[in-house]
Amino acid sequence: MTTAIESEVARGQRILLREKRLSDAEDDFRWRKEPELSRFDAAKPLTMTYAEFLTLYQEELRYPSQYRRSFAVEDEAGCHIGNVMYYNIDAVHRETEVGITIGEPSYWGQGYGTEAVRVLVQRLVNELGFKRVYLKTLEWNQRARRAFAKAGFVECGRAHRSGNSFVLMEIRSEWLRSAASDEIAAPA
Repeated sequence: MTTAIESEVARGQRILLREKRLSDAEDDFRWRKEPELSRFDAAKPLTMTYAEFLTLYQEELRYPSQYRRSFAVEDEAGCHIGNVMYYNIDAVHRETEVGITIGEPSYWGQGYGTEAVRVLVQRLVNELGFKRVYLKTLEWNQRARRAFAKAGFVECGRAHRSGNSFVLMEIRSEWLRSAASDEIAAPA
């Protein structure tokens, strides 16, 4: 039996999603300064000092946004390996955008990101009542596209911004319900 962590939000087989902590700031700062990770996000590496970053980080923890939530991803040993988030929350249409960063390269390509996204989506749909969850990923990022497809996302369009081409992907609550019904109805 697995012991619940105080700040636990959701759990998969190998990952735990939990509330962010001040102790996560050092990892988050290191990951946001890393050029390769920034490239995957179509962003520039962070240029502020750690002290500046820490001040903003503390404010975000103290006064969380109602339009954006971020959670730490831990592996089975309790190591902080990345973050998942949902944002652009549309309460009227019950939809939100998701994102993920697995900041530790030694965890890339091992299914941790897929599992973290799958667990987040299940929480968003089953506990928070979202009907549609979507994301944008860089067109050239085949590894991310495969991971999102394994988590149940389907390509639904293209977008261009600041010289980058993105693939739009989505998952809908009725697809999850249909998949669950198929699993229940399937003979063992």
